[in-house]
Amino acid sequence: MTISTAAPALIGRTPRDQDSVALVCEEREYTFGDVAALGESTADLVRAHGLGGRVVGVPAERTPEFVARIMGLWSAGAIPAILGDWSPERTRAALAATGAAALLGPSLELLDTAAAPYGRGPLDTVTMPYGQGPLGTVVPYDPGLLGEACHILFTSGTTGRPKGIVVGRAAFEAASLAFFKELPVDESDRVAFLSRPGHDPSLRELLAPWLTGATLVIPGDRVAADPRLAAAWLAERSITVLQATPVLLQLMAGASDGPVESLRLVCSVGARLTAAALRSAAALAPRAVVANCYGASETPQVLCMHRLEPGAVADDPVPIGRPLGHAAVRVDPEGRLHVEAAACALGYTDGSPLLAAGPDGGLWYDTGDIVTRLPDGSLCFVRRADRQVQVNGARVELDEIERAAMLVPGVVDAQASFTEDSTGVGSVRLTVVRTPEATAGVDELRAMLRACLDPAVLPSSIEVSDPLSDPPGRDEAQDLWDVLRDSARSALGHDRFDPDEGFFEAGFTSMSLMRFVAEVSARLGVEISPVLVFTCPNLRAFADHLREDHDGQPR
Repeated sequence: MTISTAAPALIGRTPRDQDSVALVCEEREYTFGDVAALGESTADLVRAHGLGGRVVGVPAERTPEFVARIMGLWSAGAIPAILGDWSPERTRAALAATGAAALLGPSLELLDTAAAPYGRGPLDTVTMPYGQGPLGTVVPYDPGLLGEACHILFTSGTTGRPKGIVVGRAAFEAASLAFFKELPVDESDRVAFLSRPGHDPSLRELLAPWLTGATLVIPGDRVAADPRLAAAWLAERSITVLQATPVLLQLMAGASDGPVESLRLVCSVGARLTAAALRSAAALAPRAVVANCYGASETPQVLCMHRLEPGAVADDPVPIGRPLGHAAVRVDPEGRLHVEAAACALGYTDGSPLLAAGPDGGLWYDTGDIVTRLPDGSLCFVRRADRQVQVNGARVELDEIERAAMLVPGVVDAQASFTEDSTGVGSVRLTVVRTPEATAGVDELRAMLRACLDPAVLPSSIEVSDPLSDPPGRDEAQDLWDVLRDSARSALGHDRFDPDEGFFEAGFTSMSLMRFVAEVSARLGVEISPVLVFTCPNLRAFADHLREDHDGQPR
């Protein structure tokens, strides 16, 4: 059975043996025929409810069913709006932003809407009025874009509400094919589905079997959340191709019992690759080519790439390399990197402009990144030209966090700041000022932010003050244990943890652990390596180490 999709040249470019293994999940193998059958179940459901050409929300998951849902939606001519692991409020806002006609997935009770459910089982659907009704008002972007749309991804918006990026078929196909042309993958490869579901890198992993014949290997949620387990899983499953953020590469290298000899290709994605992270990648995968991949959801997919052969080292800044063959770029006199329209998304769902006229009269996307050109013609990322930052692969607009905090009654001012250490581990801190009579505290602020922001961009710490009081600052007399307890509570969102229990057993993930380490570093005024969480695997051991190596006092 051959799947006909909304991007037929992309998925159907190379016919696959329907009995060959397309993906593996928790010991079970799924052939291309199995995935096609699951996809057709979705496609039949979409056709039955007249959703062809309409936007359908799909919660992103690391499951064979998610892969099949995307394939099925494309097959039926629908446009998937790929949702993250968000609160009901943020999910509703994302669906409203796209004018979604339906939601397809297993966790529909989260939305608590009055819309009637259709279907039963793992592919249940809730249909909603197209573009209006309980999920919002008519969307402002041009509905004509949908005729060329492949899918919709979400990014930050300065209002605190998710902003959809309408990705076109032509640009997505060109970028995907250019990536695998630059980094060839074939039937012998085993590709890890380890990227955060719903982000650009995860779509490359999802498509790899259909474009290259490789096998997609899907970890369980527990493995994906714990770098110790993930490092062992890579070796056990003989993974050959890995995409990971620089922070995750450092964490897995620090947690691994030894190198993963099967890895032949490691792609650093989602954030700036530092020299320290490159050394970690080389330690984790000594036989692998390391590719520093640069791009944005608006481009979409990888725009520039710099390859480093096994064992290669580099100083900061590590180059982002040259544009892939599908894209044209230019650097303006101020150093801002611009991308020609053909390699860009179609537009934003909130109606804000994505493209602007360039000096040649053509349309270009301003990335907001300041770059410099090396003598060999390759590019290096220098800094942002605005307040957008990257936290462990997630794009954060500090304005968004501040505006979300201002929604809390009694808050009259909010300031978000970003710090990053030499290894590329960064964190966001939020300071708010409230009226004298206001009762809003840290817990209420954190609850509001969790409701409307992506969990990946939550501040590592929140400080509250009154207008007439001195600005919040570090208490020089504060005990080290208070710093660790407060930082852990901020990262986890609760204080129900045993100091002798392992970090991951206590509920930390790699993401929340990075927020914890970054906050402790900021409060103590010292740079703490993220791999310390493996040599000191619980809060008590972590505290003992800091008392010995540092004097245990905040700075």
